[in-house]
Amino acid sequence: MITAGSPGAYSLGRRLSWFFAALTVAGFGVLSLAIYVAAAWSLEAKADAELARKTDLVKRLVAEAAGNGDVPAMRHKLDEFFLGHEDLHVVLLDARGAVRYEGPGRVNAAVLRRRFEFPLPPSLATADLSMAHITMDRSDDATLLAGLAAVLATATLLGALAVSLSGFWLVRRSMAPLRGLAERTRALRADRLDQRLTLEPPVEELQPWIDQFNALLDRLGYAYGQLEGFNADVAHELRTPLATLIGQTEVELSRDRSAAELRATLESNLEEVRRLASIVNDMLFLARADRGAQVADEPLASLREQVRQALDFQEGPMAEREVTARIAGDALASFDAGLVRRAVSNLVGNAARYATRGSEVVVVLREEGSLAWIEVCNQGEELPSAALPRLFDRFFRLQTAREGSAENHGLGLAIVAAIARMHGGTTRATSVGGSTTIGFSISNAPKA
Repeated sequence: MITAGSPGAYSLGRRLSWFFAALTVAGFGVLSLAIYVAAAWSLEAKADAELARKTDLVKRLVAEAAGNGDVPAMRHKLDEFFLGHEDLHVVLLDARGAVRYEGPGRVNAAVLRRRFEFPLPPSLATADLSMAHITMDRSDDATLLAGLAAVLATATLLGALAVSLSGFWLVRRSMAPLRGLAERTRALRADRLDQRLTLEPPVEELQPWIDQFNALLDRLGYAYGQLEGFNADVAHELRTPLATLIGQTEVELSRDRSAAELRATLESNLEEVRRLASIVNDMLFLARADRGAQVADEPLASLREQVRQALDFQEGPMAEREVTARIAGDALASFDAGLVRRAVSNLVGNAARYATRGSEVVVVLREEGSLAWIEVCNQGEELPSAALPRLFDRFFRLQTAREGSAENHGLGLAIVAAIARMHGGTTRATSVGGSTTIGFSISNAPKA
């Protein structure tokens, strides 16, 4: 089992916090990078424009000198112009690439620079000048970009740190309801299943989980109550036959008995043992159904024949009650024949036991959507509406002193409900105007 602190466990709060911090650093980093790239591009464009203007100026000065052939004057003008621009360096070359003129400015080759070359007019060929190039010193731009990078990096780290710390605090504060729920859940006890989880104020994302957990507690409480009642009912049902067996045996052992008397006692004890075996077998069957046992997939078949066989089995008890039976309708379903006959027999036996003498029991077969219904109707005492939902509970008896209660241990209708579940169906019961209808359904949909 994985618990807090186990090797396989992790902190959702820490994971969310670190993820938020990583996103914050990435967001600030992308923003800072965009600012740096935009600034570098702007400085680059500005340098290109400045170099283009200076190149045009050099071309104009060279063109004027070419017009009048005064090369010394051109050199003088270039010296005067570039004397105040130490970030620019101009060089004039001859056809062989030798330097014929070099301006006063100097540009360090180790710093950031930009260079532009252009040919000189053909009229200057007599002066042995054919090519010029201008170099711009961009060390100031490099310094500015380096400072900007440092500022952006610092802002990114400090901003990410501030936002991340706020995120850590916010995540921890947001996880507080979960810690509160854990404390409330820890306070729940098996003897206080009436307690329920609450959260004030409600959290929209947690409320469905709370509702489902409370629904689970409802089911557990109901199952726990049923288990307590079941244990008491089992003890009560087993106590009577066991007390009978013990009493009869003690009486027989108290004095000498004839063989006939001992045989009668053994036969009586055998009946009680058979009753105990019946209770145990029924309980084992219900336990198997509770574990989710399902019937095998069978071809669709008519239910009418199975009902007829169940009626034949109950012919004796119905004759004792002077009750007749008939079948109405038919339905197709996939079913286990033995289980269906057992369920119908339980229903018919129950209906005959409490039906008015001389009345008729009707077994109605019909299909409703994907379910085939088998319902048994009898005329007799109307059942209280509050008792109808409990008819299929184990060991439930409407009246403990009712006729036939000693011979029946109250598992018949519970077995009907179990058989219905095993066939993918359900049960229902109604009692109106002295007519009681109890039935169960079987799924007739093809199994996957």
